[in-house]
This record gives sequence, C-alpha cells and structure tokens, in this order.
Amino acid sequence: MHTVAVQFLDQGFHRVLFNAMPMPVFVVDHDVSILEYNTAAAGFLGQEKKAVLRKRGGEVLNCLHAQETPHGCGHSSVCSDCVVRKAVGSAFRGRAVTRRVAAMELLTQGKTSKVSLRVTTQPVQYDQQQFVLLILEGLND
Repeated sequence: MHTVAVQFLDQGFHRVLFNAMPMPVFVVDHDVSILEYNTAAAGFLGQEKKAVLRKRGGEVLNCLHAQETPHGCGHSSVCSDCVVRKAVGSAFRGRAVTRRVAAMELLTQGKTSKVSLRVTTQPVQYDQQQFVLLILEGLND
C-alpha cells in the first residue's frame, strides 16, 4: 500500500507541484503514519527520509505526548483530543478539514515548546486506495 503513494508522487510534474507548496505537506495513512512528504516538510524535519517514512506524525515531530507511552503517537490519554488525529480521521471519512487551529507541545533537545498550527486535511484516492494530505501551517514559522 505505501509504495503506491511514493510511485504516484515520483512522477515528474506531480512531484514538482508537491514540492512547490511552501508549507509542510505529508501524505499519511489512517494511523497518521507518514508515507511521503514535500521539500518544505523535509526542511523542517531535518532527518533522512528513511528515519521518517512509515513513522507516525507525532513521533517524527517529537510531540511530547507521543513519548508518554511505549506505544507512541496515538496511544497517550490526550491523543483522543489531538486535532491532527481528528482531522486525519475526518478526512478518511470523506470530510476535508480546513485550517483548524491546533496547539502542539514538542520536545526538542530536552526542552518543551508550544507550537500553534493550522491543520488542513484532504482525502485523496489513488489506485483504489485512500490517503490523506496533511498540511501543517506554522511548523516553519
């Protein structure tokens, strides 16, 4: 399933459009696992692609709550209220989310910081499979 998204985005013109977006954009699955991402997201993440792909968004972004349980992103008691997870779930049910405000607590080098985001999700179907585009504005502000 994961290779379909990558193959689709590796096509020349589609890749150029995807990378031209100035905000971090991710292609995710139902569990908010990252299947692909654009250049703006790569610049923010600063990690090698193999360290990011197929990992959950909260784990890659260093969400404080993803580290509260050994099961990671999506399993903490506060994850049920996560705006990112709710938006992705809504998109998988066919309802796009536009610029919903979210506050994330990120843990970077042992320090906690609060980040305000605008979360947008859009369901995408390709080759009889469903994916979600997750756009996180504010990550690179």
